[in-house]
Amino acid sequence: MLETKMGTIELAERVSSRAFLLSLMREWRGWSIESEVALPSDSARPRRVLRLPLAGRDIRVALTHASQVGCHGIRPPFYEIGPDGSVRVVGFPELANLVASEPDIAGPDAGAKALVFLRRALDSLANVEDTLKRPTLDEVVFSGRDPSFIEAEQALRFGHNVHPTPRSRDEFTLEDSRRFAGEYGRGFALHWWSVSPQIVLQGSSRELAASEMAARLATDDPVMEAAIRDQAASGRVLLPMHPWQASRLMLDPAIARLMKAGHIRTLGPAGSPWYATSSLRSIYAPHAAWMLKMSLSLRLTNSQRLIEPYECERGIEIDKLLAGAVGQRIATQFPSFKVMGEPGYLALRDEDGAPLRSTIVVFRDNPFGSGESPSAAVLAGLCEIGPDGRESALAAIVRRIAAREGSDPGEIALPWFERFLQIVAMPLLGVQADYGLLFGAHQQNIVVGLDDGWPARLHFRDCQGTGYVREFLPSLSELAPDVRLEAGHIFDTGYAARLAGYYLIVNSVFSVIGALAIARLATEKRLLAALRIALSELAAQPLRDRTCLDYLLTSPTLVSKGNFMICFRNINENTDVTDPLAGYVELPNPIPGARS
Repeated sequence: MLETKMGTIELAERVSSRAFLLSLMREWRGWSIESEVALPSDSARPRRVLRLPLAGRDIRVALTHASQVGCHGIRPPFYEIGPDGSVRVVGFPELANLVASEPDIAGPDAGAKALVFLRRALDSLANVEDTLKRPTLDEVVFSGRDPSFIEAEQALRFGHNVHPTPRSRDEFTLEDSRRFAGEYGRGFALHWWSVSPQIVLQGSSRELAASEMAARLATDDPVMEAAIRDQAASGRVLLPMHPWQASRLMLDPAIARLMKAGHIRTLGPAGSPWYATSSLRSIYAPHAAWMLKMSLSLRLTNSQRLIEPYECERGIEIDKLLAGAVGQRIATQFPSFKVMGEPGYLALRDEDGAPLRSTIVVFRDNPFGSGESPSAAVLAGLCEIGPDGRESALAAIVRRIAAREGSDPGEIALPWFERFLQIVAMPLLGVQADYGLLFGAHQQNIVVGLDDGWPARLHFRDCQGTGYVREFLPSLSELAPDVRLEAGHIFDTGYAARLAGYYLIVNSVFSVIGALAIARLATEKRLLAALRIALSELAAQPLRDRTCLDYLLTSPTLVSKGNFMICFRNINENTDVTDPLAGYVELPNPIPGARS
């Protein structure tokens, strides 16, 4: 239970410091966990403590949950213990500064990078604090019923759970966040441009061209202005724009020249409201056949959010692959597994014919339209730990199921997790083992269909990061000769195993384990044993390739993305990284030793 007098800034520091330290603890070995240590806030009651020797100072904070899967429970305030035993409270901004000044962490020449890093950390803190001032979803959502797709997207308030700056948004003002970020729940109209066909770059894997998809968004919108609908029939191309991006592009000289030449006419905002999902640049409207993923000229966490043309081509090729024999076999083997295809994209060309990345719009299937759409929740929203350091949407769902069935919540947590493994994790691993498809299944790309709280379906999104296992290319080429497999990432089996180990297991499954354990609904030991059993049962099946499963079951370590140093070094993952594993670190693998 939260302290009655705790303000939003203290709560924001709790949330921010946990994500900050969880990322740091994966990459820095200077910390330790000590037992039976008293802190001033506990009236000398001994408890576990996280100890951080920073810049020669002894910093300590209460540890409410020590985790095998890296999902520790951390409960500020932080205390500096002086040589004479004196105690001083250290706030999160000072802690971040100490970390950024620690030579063993930042290196001897941090310089301007440390300043950029600290600015982003404090910007993230301010965004979290502002979010906490706003009303949250009605308490009946999750605890009283299954959420709609967009309710679950908007429930993710604090961003990446293992990142030093989870809510940093370079170039966004606080007012921009309030208008356009998913956690605020506000809708906004698209900004429409009418464009000359000769400057349009487009691609589609379906019968409809991407320009026709855009026109359908306008003509199918029940409140769209007639003047914009008329443009769709005039021979020009309608380009739907994110309003924030449209205003930014008005200042771009290349766009200004195209406007002056008459190639672009701005039609202004119009139509039904659209809503940001948890990924900010991906937006949703219940009336629309497609969601839209748009380039935004800002940096979120580790990347500039400009879509690359080759990412668009990847989405189209994987959509073609899944529409053919490979997709039919996967659907037969895993009927609850669905991929939200990305069948089309639009972009503008500059005066030299080169694509303008800042104008790219990707069309994504929308299975959650108007009417009786199924309930679904993004996994990151389910697993997000609240400001109390314990509860989550997932915990609320487990307690709801228990109350309905007259059971103890502890009796529901394990079967819920076992069903989650069968509906979500095992299909993704099975598709990799039998078909050589590697999906970047981190928490924000996994949308769990719910049926009275229980996992029932898997919707995977963001096909632009899909990869192929090299050893499967001959068989995939035979089954899908019209698909350009070289458009996707291609990895050897061992490399693909380590990537899947991070995205699906460390990032996603371990977060589910952490959310259940930190709420004291099940022990990590019990959940890890269930994971090992599920992996062993899958490995016992007649699979084409067991490399990934063997890695998960036997490797002493798993790799994890090094979000802390990627962020500290100001690396743009989209353009600065050629080897995806270059910034990864080794973590102890708790799966082989897990026993019931």
